[in-house]
Amino acid sequence: MRGLALLIVCLASLACAMDFPGEFVQNPGGSLALSGLPGYKSSPARIAAPGFGLAYAQVGEASLQVAGAAGELGLLRDYRLAFFSSYLEMDSLYRQVYSEWNLSVAKSWIVGGVGYGLSVDWIPGDRFSRENWTMNRYKAGLAFLKNPLSFSMMTALVNHRSFYDLDYAVAIRFQGERFGAFIEYDGTSIDIGHSLNFAHAFVLSAYRFPEFAVSVSMGFTFGTWQFSGAYGNARSIWDWFGFTAAKSVRKKTIL
Repeated sequence: MRGLALLIVCLASLACAMDFPGEFVQNPGGSLALSGLPGYKSSPARIAAPGFGLAYAQVGEASLQVAGAAGELGLLRDYRLAFFSSYLEMDSLYRQVYSEWNLSVAKSWIVGGVGYGLSVDWIPGDRFSRENWTMNRYKAGLAFLKNPLSFSMMTALVNHRSFYDLDYAVAIRFQGERFGAFIEYDGTSIDIGHSLNFAHAFVLSAYRFPEFAVSVSMGFTFGTWQFSGAYGNARSIWDWFGFTAAKSVRKKTIL
């Protein structure tokens, strides 16, 4: 019976990780965006924009919250090395620590990248009742550029012992100087989003169908610092908020 309960929680954690609401809130610019700090569902195929940041999201109805830190470096001329780590807790039922590394290379018309992530998941309890397990995650992404348009694709494989789950996503994006828009499809849902950029502020929004979800984010820039807040809702059962603080590094590469 205990083994069955552990299996149910493990599968539930996989499902939650595949579509964690906070990820959508913190990333209304799209999972397959061509730049930006990494996240659980973001493509590893991104152009280097050196910096680091902190993020937090909360889902009140589920007593779920997650906090994370991320950063990226420019290596040589065309390479990007990025990492992030997060801590997630769901009431007193479940905990997860997840860390991931991404490496990508960008040329004039193409960007490719790979990523590897490892999570440690556990059910809280004393040393006799505590249960824990690990999961591996492998990502690969590719993007083709023809300004102001781009086409991106990504695949991600999650492995836990004999369990395997494969995700994929594709996207078409338009990015102008002030206005941007994208459409993403992951096999089950479609995300449609847009962005408005001003001198010291930006507004992002995204909508998900057919499982309706909406996310709106507003941010401000002060020199090399950027602060943003986001709010989202999905099918009236999820209601969440999140915020991010990030700092860019003016030096483009470290080598």
